[in-house]
Amino acid sequence: MRFNPIFGLSLLLAVTACGGRKPTPSEAAPTQNTSATALGVEGYTVVPNYLEYTIEATGNLIAYEAVQIRPERPGKVIELSFEEASFVPQNKIIARIDDQELKAQKKRLEINLDLAKKEVARGNELLSIQGISEEEVDRLINRVEDLQAEINILNIQIEKSQVKTPFSGLIGLRQISQGAFVTSNDVIAELRQINPIKLEFDVPEKFLNQVKEGQVLSFTTVGADQNYNAEVYAISTEIASGTRTFKVRARSQNPNSTLRPGQFAKVTLVTGTNDQAIIVPTDAVIPILNGKQVFVAKDGKAVATPVETGDRVNDGIEITAGLELGDTVILTGLLTLVDGMPVN
Repeated sequence: MRFNPIFGLSLLLAVTACGGRKPTPSEAAPTQNTSATALGVEGYTVVPNYLEYTIEATGNLIAYEAVQIRPERPGKVIELSFEEASFVPQNKIIARIDDQELKAQKKRLEINLDLAKKEVARGNELLSIQGISEEEVDRLINRVEDLQAEINILNIQIEKSQVKTPFSGLIGLRQISQGAFVTSNDVIAELRQINPIKLEFDVPEKFLNQVKEGQVLSFTTVGADQNYNAEVYAISTEIASGTRTFKVRARSQNPNSTLRPGQFAKVTLVTGTNDQAIIVPTDAVIPILNGKQVFVAKDGKAVATPVETGDRVNDGIEITAGLELGDTVILTGLLTLVDGMPVN
């Protein structure tokens, strides 16, 4: 919580009149008794302050997108074409699986397909002179379609022999070596998109109605003095029963890749501002049985005034109800004061 204090602290001093004629004993006695019962105190004049309502939290940076790259078909790795811990564009081929056998099967099927198409052409000629039945021509056509379907399947398998990146991002450390036999369970490397990057943090349940999508927050990371900005884009719909918190995610631009997934972040989220906030020193607020109160100096007396408090601000506390601008809050002698006691 931050604010710009505009405190007006005034010391209320007793003033004794001097000079003039010497008072008679009957005149001097009341004055002496009044000054003896009045307590000298210091007061704080309530003035408006600028106040930011903030939420302090801690969180972690996570990749905007993350995936473990695995081969889609088993086979021998014949090529690895990426540098570890480097940026790779989308659809880059980072590995190749041996596909020579698949290509040989495709070649054989293409030859059979060409022959099957010729048989269909001859069958249509024979059908025109009733030298063959329509059922036989349909069988020849089905043969062509079946061969074409098998070739399409092989094309898909050959395509899957090329392992490509699904999106652009930072590729991690290599998990296999060239020449290894891999299956779909083996991880080649991990790929993370880190621009933009996500920030995830937990917020106490009491702030649920104060956090909104589109709010801008600031955060810092361990070991760096730079402040980064992020925008809230998602709020969890569930309150964790164990911690009574809910998760918030924000999006931050990271063009230079200075932020990395897993970093610890300290978050400051401003949920609102108030340029007419009433803030008094914390020591002026006294806990009582049914809440809190302060002593206000009015007409030379200390008046016990119940108040409602808000957020703490450095060495002050916000008063949300009970005080008005211009009131004088008593700061000293609080252990001695009682309601209605004369004060100077």
